[in-house]
Amino acid sequence: MKNFTSAFKLTARYAFMGLLSLSLFSSCKKDDPYNFEETLHSRVNLINASPDAPAARLYVDDVLRTPNGVNFGEASGYYDTFSGTQDVIIKSASGEATLATTNAGFDVETSYTYMLIGQNSALSILAVNDDLAAPASGKAKIRYVNASPNSSGVTLNNGSTVLVGAQNYRGVAPTVEVNAGNYTLRAYNTGAFPSAAATVNLESGKIYTVYAKGLVGGTGNSAFSVGVFTNK
Repeated sequence: MKNFTSAFKLTARYAFMGLLSLSLFSSCKKDDPYNFEETLHSRVNLINASPDAPAARLYVDDVLRTPNGVNFGEASGYYDTFSGTQDVIIKSASGEATLATTNAGFDVETSYTYMLIGQNSALSILAVNDDLAAPASGKAKIRYVNASPNSSGVTLNNGSTVLVGAQNYRGVAPTVEVNAGNYTLRAYNTGAFPSAAATVNLESGKIYTVYAKGLVGGTGNSAFSVGVFTNK
């Protein structure tokens, strides 16, 4: 009986130590917002598509996820974040000014692009659930987004050939697969006002986000143009 009691106490002690270690481990992970080991997580990418906005960074539940300032027409690339429903905040690179906020759900092992769009008086966030499934052999996959705030009915063309039909401001078209090769991409506002051309080589097996940016009739940094981000 004495041996049984001792064994029981020893087992209970080890069980308690195990639970304590697990609790401390979980607490440490919770206290470290950049530790994703053995956790359910997602990925986020920031594109700054606002011609008026300063360099920006993206936060999820007040945790900085894209460490480098992202200028107009640039992207941060993907960074890990925890899954679940959380607040998404885009701030100036200095962290002093909040530019736009939203609330979003993050599915496990899913990638998202958050676009800062609009003009200074009405900045907002456009969320895109990125489709990173590989295209067919010899193909590239593109998703087209209209992020030009004063546009309407903007198509995406390769020269004079329409690749993606008209999208209004904030429109996110379904992904399409195209033959790999060199393209001269233009956005056409209501079929009349063309953007500046973006000459790109769409590689086989690659996935791209292509977006109309700037202002129809704009000049300089605000010129109506096409941005291209390589998702994968």
